[in-house]
Amino acid sequence: MKLLLIAPAGLEVQGVKGKHVHHLNLAVLAALAEPYFDEIQIVEEAFERLDLNQAADLVGITMMSCQAPRGYWIADHFRRRGIRVICGGSHASFMSDECLEHFDSVVINEAEMIWKQLMADFAADRLQPVYHTTALIDLAELPMPRKDLFRNGGTFNAMVAQTGRGCPLGCNFCTVTLMYGRTFRTRPVEHVVEEIRRYPARFFFFVDDNIFLSHKYAYELFEALIPLKIQWGSQASLELICKDEELLRLAARSGCLSLFVGFESVDQETLNKAHKSFNKVHRFDANIAKIRKVGINVVGAFIVGFETDTLDTFRKIYDFALRNRLAMVNMGIMTPFPGTEVFTNVEREGRILDRNWEHYTGANLVWDHPQLGKDELEQGYLEFRRQFYSGRSIAKRFWANRRHPLYYLGMNFIHWLRAYHNPHIGVKYPSVEPRDFRMLPGRAAVEVLRSDFSSDQRRVGAQS
Repeated sequence: MKLLLIAPAGLEVQGVKGKHVHHLNLAVLAALAEPYFDEIQIVEEAFERLDLNQAADLVGITMMSCQAPRGYWIADHFRRRGIRVICGGSHASFMSDECLEHFDSVVINEAEMIWKQLMADFAADRLQPVYHTTALIDLAELPMPRKDLFRNGGTFNAMVAQTGRGCPLGCNFCTVTLMYGRTFRTRPVEHVVEEIRRYPARFFFFVDDNIFLSHKYAYELFEALIPLKIQWGSQASLELICKDEELLRLAARSGCLSLFVGFESVDQETLNKAHKSFNKVHRFDANIAKIRKVGINVVGAFIVGFETDTLDTFRKIYDFALRNRLAMVNMGIMTPFPGTEVFTNVEREGRILDRNWEHYTGANLVWDHPQLGKDELEQGYLEFRRQFYSGRSIAKRFWANRRHPLYYLGMNFIHWLRAYHNPHIGVKYPSVEPRDFRMLPGRAAVEVLRSDFSSDQRRVGAQS
């Protein structure tokens, strides 16, 4: 018996197709499936080609909305071959009726609590259309994920891990609270340590949505990470990061290299309407300084396209990001993802203009915005990325992020390539793997950034 687990193509990060970390949920499912299958294979199309003619007894597909069209096509293909296909993930959880047009079964929310029942039904050839439970798994019961089944495909990747699930914050544009509950659950620290030792890597990315949510747990976790001598990054809310400076220093000692922080907006009223009033704009600058002081890089996440945003919003965010010397910025266009309050509102008002899920990447305007047109918002998104990742901007922000020079220069160089490699701009650059740049000595890396940025920008400007 063979189980084939698939993550379809379709994800896009900062205008570039592909996912740059692995799908940890597939490794967890592979571990759960071990007692039931002789062979288990994980295929992530971002890293390797899917053999559509291979044998399998059951196919499982995980999908975010932008992966759904490709996921549907794959499911239809395997079902035509007489193979049962099930799906899960955020899109399946909120668009189950649509998914059932292509899949034998749909798993809503967490799969761990219903996995035994699903396997029993599969063995008896009586798969149910929908598997859904409101129960949330105790993370102490999670099996060790089968990360040995991942394939890097020749790219530089952080090893993924998870220490907690759930988020009580409930932002109106986010699906996390709906999928994983308002109760924050944590994994035993000893389990996390065992996993890191079993799957060693130089750099880890903890996929937790808010790794500082429980300070008591964070103290225990960071202390345990120090002897492991890893470098790591994760996601966290700014106010939670900075309310305990001792914990912040401990995070840095444990190997924290960077933190992905959801600022979302630099307008307090906008944040309040998005149910993110816990973000305090007037404390942003001081809190960023606290994080940088201990040697942690800040990656700022912003959304443009809230109801009251205008084109001037891009300028305000750029000025803020440059003034605070943010190491990187992840910019996204407001997208009404299924399941969110934003989706419910704009769908009720008849303002969704584009239901092609491939466009739900955060780089496209798919709904009728009251202030901005599709072309001007999407062009503003592209121009922001070009401006923030220009050679001048990278050089200006370097000194504030000098604690990790190769990380800073390497990642900014990659973002520069992406911004100026976009087909909308009309200039192509040869592909450069992140690992190639990281292997350059520091002086050479600086020279690469310094050498041709100004001439390239003039050339791009002339052609656009």
